[in-house]
Amino acid sequence: MLSTLTSLRALPCSLLGAALLFGSGCAGLHSAPEAGDEKDEAEEEADDEQALPGKLEVAKLELELAKLEAEQELAAAEQTLAAAKLEAEKARLERQAFAELGRARELDDAKLDLDRSRGRAEDAAAELAELEAMYSEEEFAIKTKELVITRSRRELDHAKRGLDLAGRKLKETEVFELPAKEHELEQASLEADKGLLEAQQGLVKLKLEKKIAIAKAEQEYEELARKAEKAKAKKAKKGAAKEKA
Repeated sequence: MLSTLTSLRALPCSLLGAALLFGSGCAGLHSAPEAGDEKDEAEEEADDEQALPGKLEVAKLELELAKLEAEQELAAAEQTLAAAKLEAEKARLERQAFAELGRARELDDAKLDLDRSRGRAEDAAAELAELEAMYSEEEFAIKTKELVITRSRRELDHAKRGLDLAGRKLKETEVFELPAKEHELEQASLEADKGLLEAQQGLVKLKLEKKIAIAKAEQEYEELARKAEKAKAKKAKKGAAKEKA
């Protein structure tokens, strides 16, 4: 009976020992992956440090490229703006010239054509009347009389038709052509002003975009430069520690 009790009392102790052994084994299992992870992280960090000089050089080149592109595109935008200013000024001058001088000149030119046609018609009518009166009083060959009067009547008809066309041309110029040309010049001036405004806004927008792009490139370059300096200092520190050891 006593032996039985003794064995029962010893049983928990053996179980406790097994549990301790199991626990230590589990702890060993957990500690092994952590060591492996640390090794992987160290290798990855070493790889990153090794790649830093190349990344830094690329970032430097990208920064230089961003600055060059900004310079070229801004120069092109400046030229576009200058051309838009010239176009707007040209449209303004053309509109002003037409309003102050061209409209009156074209109208006077059409009126002069009308007066010339009227004068030719009146001269032709007077000449015909004079010829008819002369030939009616004197004795002339019938064929010569008819030829001269017919030619004079034809010139009078042409003069009258020219007068009618000149009058219609004057009306067309005054009522339609001049207002249409004025509207066309006004539209061209508005389009030129619009193009000038777009060029100005485009230049401002481009300057801001390029400023942001260069700032980002500079930030990336500076960040890589700091990392490279840290890696260099860390490497030097490790080398000094090894020399002391």
